[in-house]
Amino acid sequence: MKVSILSTAHVHFEAFASAVKSCAGTELAGIYDDDAHRGKKKAADLQTVFFENIHDALAVCEAVVVCSENAKHEELVLAAIEANKHVLCEKPLAISTVSAERMAKKAVEQDVVLATAFPLRFNTPAMEMKRVIEQKQIGEVLAFHGVNPGQCPKGWFIDKKLSGGGALMDHIVHLADLMRWLTGAEVSKVYAEADSFLVPCITIDDVGHVQLEFNNGIIADIDPSWSRPEGFPTWGGIELRATGTQGSVDLRAYAQKVTQYNNTKTLHHDYGDFEYLYMMNAFVETIGNQQTELANAWDGVAATKIVDAAYQSAKEHEVVTIA
Repeated sequence: MKVSILSTAHVHFEAFASAVKSCAGTELAGIYDDDAHRGKKKAADLQTVFFENIHDALAVCEAVVVCSENAKHEELVLAAIEANKHVLCEKPLAISTVSAERMAKKAVEQDVVLATAFPLRFNTPAMEMKRVIEQKQIGEVLAFHGVNPGQCPKGWFIDKKLSGGGALMDHIVHLADLMRWLTGAEVSKVYAEADSFLVPCITIDDVGHVQLEFNNGIIADIDPSWSRPEGFPTWGGIELRATGTQGSVDLRAYAQKVTQYNNTKTLHHDYGDFEYLYMMNAFVETIGNQQTELANAWDGVAATKIVDAAYQSAKEHEVVTIA
């Protein structure tokens, strides 16, 4: 299956490109980017074709991966769906619930796969946590505590017109989707606080704290802040604790690293499984009507609803109920 990548704007572009090239069921057809200078450079690095026109990129493929700025997801996704292409879209699916629902409904109308990129569903430690929870090894889940710290990604991520929001937009969705996937429960209430004071010279939210209540009574909190300083030795670091009636289980999603250092620099090499490749495999299998753990469009809608509610709550300083 030939896959075109639409935009190279996102920091995870390289991971997606590597997954497309490594997956036995996919072939990289080329790259489209509305920033021609950026796109041509990435295409040259990958020894693939650069398309200046999105319709040319769509004409040579059966599916696409969307790696654009958040605010451009809907435009690119709808163009692909209208061309009858299957889509794997970087998270968040959209910058508003209205936009996310429009995309999901269009995919249903056209009978194509629209998947949301939540690679944690294919992270080996996360899959083990799911097994532990499903087998009731910690009893019934009562609460989650999750953190997704990271460095401020800067660039378009701190331009609200392109990102839709700051740290809350960027980092709530991974853990929120993970909790939904682990339990099958939906978030019913959200309370959040957000502010901008860690990263100099930006006005977008760089810190926050989010509290969730699920429709089965589980409570949870998420720290999505861009709280890692630039000199921190690793990027990101998702952690999650599930507390149950008979114990607890902790997840460190990206702990598999080898650290190399000398007098001038420190390097970290991941040796763990490549969840983007597993996600790409699942994308191919889902298109072939196989059951997978791939997050669909409605999972993306659910995560976007939580983010919308968090921003509303942070603005009003009130609990927000999700219908």
